[in-house]
Amino acid sequence: MSDSPSPKRKRVVVCRGQYCNMGRRADKILKRLEVLVDAINGDQYPKPVKLEIANCLSMCGAGPNMVIYPEGVICNGVDETMLDGIVAEHVVSP
Repeated sequence: MSDSPSPKRKRVVVCRGQYCNMGRRADKILKRLEVLVDAINGDQYPKPVKLEIANCLSMCGAGPNMVIYPEGVICNGVDETMLDGIVAEHVVSP
C-alpha cells in the first residue's frame, strides 16, 4: 500500500434543469460528454472521471451550465462546440 494520497476524482456535473434543457440543449451536451469521458476513462478502474446530472445548479439565467470538481470550475452558456476545449483545459489537464 502506498503512503501517497490518491488524486481526487474529477466529476463533471451537467445541469438538466428546465431552463438548461430547453430545446434539449443539456441532452445534447450530455451525449457529447459521454463520448469524451468514455475516451478519457478507457478501461481504467476506478474511472478517473465521473459524469453526473444535476436537476438544477441554480444558475438558470446563464445556462446551460456545468461544474467541474474538485476544482469547482463553473462553465455557463455551454454548447456542444465548447466541450472539447472545456474537457481539454479542465478535465484532462492537471
